[in-house]
Amino acid sequence: MIEILLNNIVPFIVILTILVFIHELGHYVVAKRNGVKVEVFSVGFGKELFGYTDKSQTRWKFSLIPLGGYVKMHGDLDEASTKKDESNEIIPDKSFHEKTISQRSMILFAGPAANFIFSFVLLVFINIFFGTSIDKPIISFVEENKPAYNSGLKEGDLILEIDGNKIKKFSEIKQFIRKKNDSYINLTYSRDGKVYDTNVDVLDNLIGIRGSIENKKLKFLESCKESLFQLIYYSKATLIGIFEIITGNRNTDELGGPIRIAELSGDFWSKGLHSTLWFMMIISLNLGLINLFPIPMLDGGHLLLNFIEFVNRGPLKKKYLEIAHTFGFFVLISLMIFATYNDILRFFK
Repeated sequence: MIEILLNNIVPFIVILTILVFIHELGHYVVAKRNGVKVEVFSVGFGKELFGYTDKSQTRWKFSLIPLGGYVKMHGDLDEASTKKDESNEIIPDKSFHEKTISQRSMILFAGPAANFIFSFVLLVFINIFFGTSIDKPIISFVEENKPAYNSGLKEGDLILEIDGNKIKKFSEIKQFIRKKNDSYINLTYSRDGKVYDTNVDVLDNLIGIRGSIENKKLKFLESCKESLFQLIYYSKATLIGIFEIITGNRNTDELGGPIRIAELSGDFWSKGLHSTLWFMMIISLNLGLINLFPIPMLDGGHLLLNFIEFVNRGPLKKKYLEIAHTFGFFVLISLMIFATYNDILRFFK
């Protein structure tokens, strides 16, 4: 029991606490810059474990259930900003709900944005100090009796172009082959300082070669550029994965909840700093993306309601807001239950 605690739960709490703090800090900073009074900054839900009150009367605290957090702003009746306090004690220029639509939207978007920025910073750090995998377009293996072998390609050849398109990464080769409608490609390569051209038949999108992977530590500007591309790549991969689960093209048992995240936290933690930072980057990115989903009670849901308010030139009626937030709560609870159910099933497989 103690071993499970140390190996999984402690890393899970540490990682999640950092990411939740970053997310809520985004809301907090932009709220303060827009003149909103922040009454509570909580990491976790439920009963307060410990905390302190600063000079601006914000209560900073850690709460019992470490599965999220919230920033309660002046004018809120609840932690999720779903209800407006209309009592006489509200100071209009300090209230979140009295700010303009653009100000409220910036405050809401700031949480996910903080997660994206944090993921980017982690990637820059990782690429500088640990390096990134560069898939050079150098052939490391040629399979016998396959199109590449039959066209005379050999191990060590540097692929320069495919059908006139310059190749910088080995992974780009597959992309060009998949897009190809003809039965062959024209491939330009370098060998022993000389440049050659050859036609290669395309067989089921495979030509029978493998590339060369090299780990390279990047300089700061190089790392910033590469990190931006990586952030876009991982974001697209995450969104495509979620879309495939929703449309049924991907197995729903891949959806994991807190137990699965705790298990993965322990696994990556045990492999060292590089692995832990990479895992934090992915979870932070996912946290930012998921929070932007247009589901009421999430930041994206609030942003959607702001957009409706803008189009409608006024907020929705209370009864419609209550229906929207009830629906959002039902969706989130259902997803949590389903994900936890998947987590439990894994123990019996």
